[in-house]
Amino acid sequence: MRRLATLVARGAPPGEIFGAVACELGQIMGARHAAVIRYEQDATATSVGIWNAGHVATLPLGSRFPLEVGTVRELVARTKAPVRVDDFEAVVGGGEVISALRSMGVKAEVGCPVKVGGRLWGVVLVASTSDPLPEGTEERMLNFTELLVVAIESVESRAELRASRARAIDAADATRRLIERDLHDRMQQRLVSLLLEMRSVEAAAPPQLRARLSHMAQALDEAIADLSEIARGLLPVLLSRRGIEPALRTLAGRSPIPVELNMCVAQDLAERFEATVYHVVLEILTNAAEHADASVVHVDLVVEDAIIRLAIRDDGKGGADPERGSGLLSIKDRVEALGGTLKITSPAGGGTSLLIEIPMADDR
Repeated sequence: MRRLATLVARGAPPGEIFGAVACELGQIMGARHAAVIRYEQDATATSVGIWNAGHVATLPLGSRFPLEVGTVRELVARTKAPVRVDDFEAVVGGGEVISALRSMGVKAEVGCPVKVGGRLWGVVLVASTSDPLPEGTEERMLNFTELLVVAIESVESRAELRASRARAIDAADATRRLIERDLHDRMQQRLVSLLLEMRSVEAAAPPQLRARLSHMAQALDEAIADLSEIARGLLPVLLSRRGIEPALRTLAGRSPIPVELNMCVAQDLAERFEATVYHVVLEILTNAAEHADASVVHVDLVVEDAIIRLAIRDDGKGGADPERGSGLLSIKDRVEALGGTLKITSPAGGGTSLLIEIPMADDR
């Protein structure tokens, strides 16, 4: 129980917690099989934690199956109370789950409901391949369900926070796209037209006005360049039109520091992932140019197996501290909002390295 409480306290991933619950439950109850099952909204159930004593599970982790009548899974879902089946051979039916359990040699099962916030979340169960499980097994299992509820509440709270952060970032990116589009398609074009008209007036102006008009046209030209730079910093048109690789190549080409860019993108990226990768690289290149005294920046992007791996390193003076820089904090927020991880190594005098991994698969 202490090990489970430690996992919950340190915010271990759901799969690790559910697996540990099944393992401890099965061993303490002296069972041959134990499982943590989550109920779904479509009258199915998913195995999220499994333990077997010397057997290979025929209902593998992550499998989703119907609630077959007569099984402990179905009985708990229907009664919302602890349930036992002492003679599994007497259960009528031969569906996927019943057939699998029989092939595992299951003779008896006990299940206890897991309720979170007043709703039935799932069931924990133990199974025997010989005699019925002892009387009082249900009461002993309640301690595990109570700890599991704490874990589920913690997991769901973290998931809700992450989802909220992701929505905020998506909304901010959408706003950036609108601003960028307005700047590029409206303001910038109007200013360019005004510049062309001013150059035409300058060419026909008396000599005494020509120098002044030339100065004004030059200032306007510089303002257009500044506006273009601001628009690119929001979200470049190239990113939405052609994807992350051309956008990063353009970004590297504009960097005042040489950039060694290596990319292997084996699958398309959704907009939120493209925006995150782009902003991370932009922020790091900006930091390297302004603060790192670096002579080169290496950027390696690999996208495969539904995982984004982004490694960036420079040969600058190091000493980067995420707690003292809003840019690095912004990167951390973006990456974690998508369920990713960020590792920063920046010893004084040893350059700065970032390693980012972001899973793209949907998770619950």
